[in-house]
Amino acid sequence: MEKKKNIDNTSRFKDSFFESFFRENYSRLYYYALNFIPDSEICKDIVSDAFRHLWEKEGEIVAETILSYMYTRVRNLCIDYIRHREVENAYVTEHIHLISEMNDDSWMETEDRIQKIMEIIETLPPMTRFIMEQNYLQRKKYKEIADITEMTESGVRKHIMKGLEVIRKNFSIKYKKGGNQN
Repeated sequence: MEKKKNIDNTSRFKDSFFESFFRENYSRLYYYALNFIPDSEICKDIVSDAFRHLWEKEGEIVAETILSYMYTRVRNLCIDYIRHREVENAYVTEHIHLISEMNDDSWMETEDRIQKIMEIIETLPPMTRFIMEQNYLQRKKYKEIADITEMTESGVRKHIMKGLEVIRKNFSIKYKKGGNQN
């Protein structure tokens, strides 16, 4: 019974310390994050994540350095967010660039290839066709397809490889050296 009281007292001490630390420092950490990121909602999320992390690190952080730890944590989360946004923006820019380079002929060629692939898939044996459709059209993973077909994942993989081999063979003949030979 004595041990339970100690655990309860330690838990209450941790809760009250965390609550007072949170009340005293949330605003200043929030405004610190705003120096990096001008979006208030993102900053609130970042500071909340930093406090969640602090809560999970119970007992690992020294009380004397907790404030500097939190400033460092918030700064690092802000930097991570900024880097992530830069990567996203680079992808968007690249995608826009690729789309702008494609002309109507490119779109038509792509559509023709997709149509040809669909025709090839229709000629595959029924199980291979089903597995290819589930994987590529329905976006199911090998494990899901294995469960549906009562096969092993290895068996599913073999059907996928067989289907891809047929498609590759057909395209290596039709599109050799970049030319469409109808």
